[in-house]
Amino acid sequence: MNLSDKNLNDIIIRYNERYRQYGYSEKSLGWTKNKQDIRFNVLTEMIKEDNFSILDIGCGFGDINRVLHCRFKNYQYTGIDIIEAFIEEGKKRYSSSDVEFVTGDFLKYKFVKKYDYIVASGIFNHQLSDQSNYEYFESVTEKSIQLARKSISFDFLSDKVDYRLENTFHNSPETILSIAYLFSRRIILRNDYMPFEFSITINKQDSFSSD
Repeated sequence: MNLSDKNLNDIIIRYNERYRQYGYSEKSLGWTKNKQDIRFNVLTEMIKEDNFSILDIGCGFGDINRVLHCRFKNYQYTGIDIIEAFIEEGKKRYSSSDVEFVTGDFLKYKFVKKYDYIVASGIFNHQLSDQSNYEYFESVTEKSIQLARKSISFDFLSDKVDYRLENTFHNSPETILSIAYLFSRRIILRNDYMPFEFSITINKQDSFSSD
């Protein structure tokens, strides 16, 4: 399922307006509480080695590189986002021989290589107007599994909340988990780092030894 033109336009308008208002700020990305690095650490906790490749879907400014630079000596990063202003800002701040940014819609973009790890933060938080959010998650997961060598990790707003923000989608952890099981039997769901958010990691390799 690709995003409809209406949903794509809604997302582009919303984030461009925020960028014009806030510039290089987490507020442009829809975050307000300076907790991005917590999310980034959770999404990358499965990575234990240097010399890996990672694809960041809906990368924003590519700020996950702050965490990656602190934890690893060598890695190859690719960030993709539909907001051109975010991509240009990311290029100014993080581009190097091992860091690249591309503008595009993940589901439509034709990738020419695979990545060890794939992550996404915040891309499932927008309430779609004329499509199913869960079908969108399944489509992104299916393509990510095809592109990943090792694992994929995404985060979500939880529906276990006392309030809901306008235009945001709060995911059911149970539903996300049931969809994840379509792709692997080795899955980690974390809901311990922030009470109103959760993350899921799907391991590409789910075989095991009977011994």
